[in-house]
Amino acid sequence: TPQGGGTDTVQTTQIHYNQNSGDFTMPNKAAFSRPGTEASGDRAQGNTKRGTLTLSGNVTVHDSGSAPEVGDKAYGGNGPADLSCNTLDVDAKSKIYTADGNVKFSQGSRTGAAEHGTLDRGTSKLRLERNVKLTDGESSMTANSVDYNLTSKDVVVRGGPIVIKQPVPSAEPRPASSTSPKPKPKRRLPF
Repeated sequence: TPQGGGTDTVQTTQIHYNQNSGDFTMPNKAAFSRPGTEASGDRAQGNTKRGTLTLSGNVTVHDSGSAPEVGDKAYGGNGPADLSCNTLDVDAKSKIYTADGNVKFSQGSRTGAAEHGTLDRGTSKLRLERNVKLTDGESSMTANSVDYNLTSKDVVVRGGPIVIKQPVPSAEPRPASSTSPKPKPKRRLPF
C-alpha cells in the first residue's frame, strides 16, 4: 500500500512476468492507477526491480494533483492535469518521465504541445522540445524548446523564431467624473 493509503492497480488481459529479473510485458491494453494518478496505453513493458515502465500507443495520463508522494507544491493550485503521447517512459527511482511523439498537455486554461518532453521531478525541471506550442487562454507561444523550472518558475525559451501572441487590451470607457487612471491590465505569458 502506498504512503497515505490507497491501492496500486494494474488491469490488462495478458502479462508475461519473470520473477527473477523483474521484467514484464503486457502486449495488450494496460491501465495503471494509484491514488491521484491513472495511466493507460495499448501495451506496456518494464522492470519491477528497477522501477521502470514504458507505455506505448495511445498513452493517456490523468493526474488529479493529489498523489501522496508528490505533495501540494508541485501543482501550485492549478488543478488536475492530463497528458497524451505516443510513448511514455517512467523511471520511478530517478523520478524521470519522458514523453515522446505527439505530446499534449492540459491543466486548467493552459495547454502545451511538443514532439518530446522530459520531466525530472527530482530537480523540478521540465524540458519541451521540437515544435513547442504553449497557450494560456488567448495568449500563445511557439518555439523550438522550452526549459521550465517548476519550483523557481524560471523559463528559458529557444526558438527559430520564438513567436509570442497576446491579446491587445481594449480601452474601457471611463465615467466622465473619474479623474484617476484605470489600472493597466496584466499581460500573462503562456507559461
